[in-house]
Amino acid sequence: MAVFHLKYRPKKINELDLLEVADKIKSIVSNESDFQSLLLAGPKGSGKTSAARILAKVVNCLNLQKGEPCGECANCLEIEKGNSLDIMEIDAASNRGIDDIRALKENAYLSPIKLKKKIFIIDEVHMLTKEAFNALLKLIEEPPKNTLFILCTTDAQKIPETVLSRLMKIDFRKGKKGELKNSLEKIVKGEKIEISDEAKEIIIKNSDGSFRNLQKTFNEIYLQFGKKITEKNVKEYFEKGRGEYGAEELETDLTEGKVKEILDKLEKMAEKGVDFGELRLRWLKYFHERMLFEIENAEIKRYLEILIKAGEWEKLVEIEQLPLELAVMEMGGKVSYQSSVTSDELKKKPDFVKSFVEAKEERKDPVIILNKVDNNSGEDEIKNMVKVELTEVEEKWPEVLLAVKPYNHSVEAFLRAARPKKATEKGLVIEVFYKFHKEKLEEAKNRQIVEIGLEKVFGGKVNFECVLADVERKKEMPLKVVDKVEEKIVSETEIYDVAKDIFG
Repeated sequence: MAVFHLKYRPKKINELDLLEVADKIKSIVSNESDFQSLLLAGPKGSGKTSAARILAKVVNCLNLQKGEPCGECANCLEIEKGNSLDIMEIDAASNRGIDDIRALKENAYLSPIKLKKKIFIIDEVHMLTKEAFNALLKLIEEPPKNTLFILCTTDAQKIPETVLSRLMKIDFRKGKKGELKNSLEKIVKGEKIEISDEAKEIIIKNSDGSFRNLQKTFNEIYLQFGKKITEKNVKEYFEKGRGEYGAEELETDLTEGKVKEILDKLEKMAEKGVDFGELRLRWLKYFHERMLFEIENAEIKRYLEILIKAGEWEKLVEIEQLPLELAVMEMGGKVSYQSSVTSDELKKKPDFVKSFVEAKEERKDPVIILNKVDNNSGEDEIKNMVKVELTEVEEKWPEVLLAVKPYNHSVEAFLRAARPKKATEKGLVIEVFYKFHKEKLEEAKNRQIVEIGLEKVFGGKVNFECVLADVERKKEMPLKVVDKVEEKIVSETEIYDVAKDIFG
């Protein structure tokens, strides 16, 4: 079964979905001067990777046809199959350190194995560390002969100016309605699919301007309904797969103050695996259209600002529905759970509930909190400190874990593998059973998360220090994690999740 976004990926410059991008690339490759460092910048799904692979063929094709790769020579075929050892695609989100760039540099100075030029495609390049960018800068300033660096990014503003100034930039954008329709028609004709114009309109409207989203979505609809697709089929797909809760219904519920009901609906949608990022975009589009016709409506403007902020949270929190739930609470202007749920019932609720209730009460954004630096003097810290008893801490330890988890599940996992040891005049002593856990908990960012959790539970600042358990104490629980909520063995999945969060 064909995968549409791969089968119908552009293979030549003239096949690119964005005409101005195609024209810019033609201008670059037709210029007699050599080019070795390019930056392709634009939103996801706009064709950056496809363009990068076409460029790889252009510079290596053995039989160029008016600036286009022939698609038939040995080099073109090898690149299209993805078998070439001279084409390296690197994900900077996972390989972002200076050691990764040093390894790339060593590879770059080796001669191509078969092709005329070695191609390095670095995706999401803005994710590189400062040190890695410095190493990359030296490489693109004096690139090795027979190499081409193609850097791709969805956020060019995060790339240092010193690097940007040495790159030839090609800007991509979201597709317009006509361009998206042309992309869809290629698949419709190629696969001989019968689909109504109304159904096409709905698919295009829900693509968010992304050609890849459009193709993947259409692929899923085709697999579900076959070669005859109606408007009803497409509506059914979006209602079931991406959440049936429309922005118009949301607005009605907000007007009637049904915040709790909205949150309940979102939780049911989370169980179905709804894409909350997609849902937020649909709400955003709806209120954007409302704003254009109701310019004086301050409430609509407020909704838009909150939903935009929720989009920033999506990149930073690990509970997919949490940003949208926080947004709903802010839009509704009240906390429905506060008066109707007891503390015992709260523990039975999903972990995020306690977090967003408290965040709303304190009018604090969990992401912003983590970026704040506490500049209080020693006197202010002492004044804001609360004294805790060990028995109280032990009893409320599960609540501390619940408060910490929405910020970083790895920190919560480290705390689950630790236990309160004693309470002193200076604060709390936490016994940690592994040196690695102790080191991670003492890192500034992670320490701040723990302090937030303690402050939420005990109503004030609680200083803490970590001590490593002695050998005999370690023997008492070599594998077991003590948890008032439940006692269990640390699973391989949890260990993997923690490692992934730390090391990428």
